[in-house]
Amino acid sequence: MIDNSSKKHYIAIIGGSISGSEAAFILAEKGYRVVIFEMNSLPYGKIEDGLPKWHINLRNKQEQNIDQKLNHENIRFVPNVKIGRDISFDDLVNNWGFTVIILANGAWKDRDLPVNDINKFIDKGLIYQNALLYWYNHKHEPNYNGPDFNIKDGTVVIGGGLSSLDVMKLGMIELVQNALLKHKGLDIDLFTFEKKGILKILNELHLTLKDLKLKGMQLVYRRNAADMPLKTPRDNSKESILKAREVSDKLLKKYAENFMFQFIPLSSPLEKIENNGKLEGVIFHKNKLIDQKLIPLKEDTFKIETTMVISSIGSLPEKIIGLPYDYSILKMKNKNGYKVSGFTNVFAIGNAVTGKGNIRESKKHGADMTNKIINEHLLKEDAIEIWLKNYNENIRSEVQEQMDEIEAEIQSKKIMPDIVIDNILSKTKKLQEKIGYKSYESWILSKTPIRLEDMLNK
Repeated sequence: MIDNSSKKHYIAIIGGSISGSEAAFILAEKGYRVVIFEMNSLPYGKIEDGLPKWHINLRNKQEQNIDQKLNHENIRFVPNVKIGRDISFDDLVNNWGFTVIILANGAWKDRDLPVNDINKFIDKGLIYQNALLYWYNHKHEPNYNGPDFNIKDGTVVIGGGLSSLDVMKLGMIELVQNALLKHKGLDIDLFTFEKKGILKILNELHLTLKDLKLKGMQLVYRRNAADMPLKTPRDNSKESILKAREVSDKLLKKYAENFMFQFIPLSSPLEKIENNGKLEGVIFHKNKLIDQKLIPLKEDTFKIETTMVISSIGSLPEKIIGLPYDYSILKMKNKNGYKVSGFTNVFAIGNAVTGKGNIRESKKHGADMTNKIINEHLLKEDAIEIWLKNYNENIRSEVQEQMDEIEAEIQSKKIMPDIVIDNILSKTKKLQEKIGYKSYESWILSKTPIRLEDMLNK
């Protein structure tokens, strides 16, 4: 039975993707009223804009799950409102009257590539991963007006992990797709490339990269392939750690083979190569590992000449003025807690706490399933998609645990007077009316972009 007092609490959640929608649904089902402030038109976060568009099944299922949760009578969805831009955090905390505020805003700010003054080449030779994926996922749309990139032959990608593999995959597919059309008049769609792999398609056509006048791309990582965070050990035993390293090594090598890119391990960027104001390459230094400790060898350098660098070294939550941070990470009262330092009614969940924006494995939940997926489906085309689905379910499990404790905090707060509730309802209604928002279903229907697979099937 729902406690009627719960209706006298309004909770603000910043961010409506996996963590935010799960938290909102848990509260709404118990009778609490929730307002979700979402900075984008759609609440899907990196499901929509952070995974390459070939992840059709994962995207559709995860977005449907979010829709089912947010289309709830106790949830008010307020899109296109960014805290810190449209509403200050101080105003939200001090003047709106919410019982508590929950941060679930994820991680969208790319980590700066650690090369002095390199950012002056952003979009002029340097591309950060989040911008790249946004372009890649939306460039087919008739009304697309975002950044326009042209992946160049010889592009160097710096980073490691699943996101970097996706960047290599999309980059090589773009290069080969365009070269086949230009030199051979062959128009092969993205989904065929993604399913078969570049190597198999070129073998079937009796072609090589050289025939297409391509050198290909290079992935540079500071450690070895086995050190890539592609697989988390089942436990801390030596056997599990070794097995995880073997799986990561195999996965990287299989990707490099199927999508025909070069992998350069144990190397880190040191300096840019610039000529007449243009980016012409990067100088790297070698590294060595001693008992898994990374030792930079800054005197042992080499250069790669390239006019395009893609940084894929991870993302951070964007800082919100009014919140406390330890460098780039939100400052919490306790190391593994959910309470934001300096506040009695502000909490954080998901990537807003961890500061991790790349999709990663959860060590706490689903370890057996993850091991099974990686080990049994390692070389299948859908392996990573299944893995990602499991990861998102792990996030939901973690949020459910956090919400049990946050709900106890909510119950300890004073019941809101009607005048405060009316203030929240009035303000949120004005924000919705300003952009023509009428209902969750109609808004999602009108704002979901045309899908590439639908265009190809026409």
